[in-house]
Amino acid sequence: MKKIHNIRTNYNLKELRSSDLDKSPIAQFLKWFNELELESDFNAVTLSTYSKQDGVQSRIVLLKDINDKGFVFYTNYDSLKARQIESNNHVALCFFWPKFQRQVRVNGLVKKVSKKISNNYFMKRPRRSQISTWVSQQSDVVVDRNYLEQKFQEVEKKFQDKSVLKPDNWGGYQVLPLSVEFWQGREDRMHDRFIYKKKNQKWVVNRLFP
Repeated sequence: MKKIHNIRTNYNLKELRSSDLDKSPIAQFLKWFNELELESDFNAVTLSTYSKQDGVQSRIVLLKDINDKGFVFYTNYDSLKARQIESNNHVALCFFWPKFQRQVRVNGLVKKVSKKISNNYFMKRPRRSQISTWVSQQSDVVVDRNYLEQKFQEVEKKFQDKSVLKPDNWGGYQVLPLSVEFWQGREDRMHDRFIYKKKNQKWVVNRLFP
């Protein structure tokens, strides 16, 4: 087994100063996000949800849109994450881009996007990805892989020579940020951290200790 305690990363690529920051955390996020074209899966983000019954649950989802209101991802509305969101719409997002030694943490409230927006995005998905949304009873127990593949073939046959319609239980969520933290790794663990928080409908920025 590798000696985990000896694993070290020298964070020395860049720095982050208050003068570098945009007034809006969304604009600042886009500034960083647009530098990530060479990073694989750069739109992957950890989504954490909470409910009394299941506790804290974290998983990777894919960011599919960013606008001036927040961050959008898509999922099955019957999944565990969706059930937790239904009972508690406070969520957290965490982006980590190791090649850039950067992290962004978002805490906010989440709500469903409109059916029109969900439909528009669904029609842009690859056909076989559209079919899989009809197959998966996400987060439920499935007998085996053969059952999954059989269901896929059944749905594929059902929509043969037809457009695949979006299931009613599938669509988008938008995370409306209450706070956004930008973390830039620095040498000697003296990292740069800045947090945006809403105060009187305006964003206030403060530097945090590493």
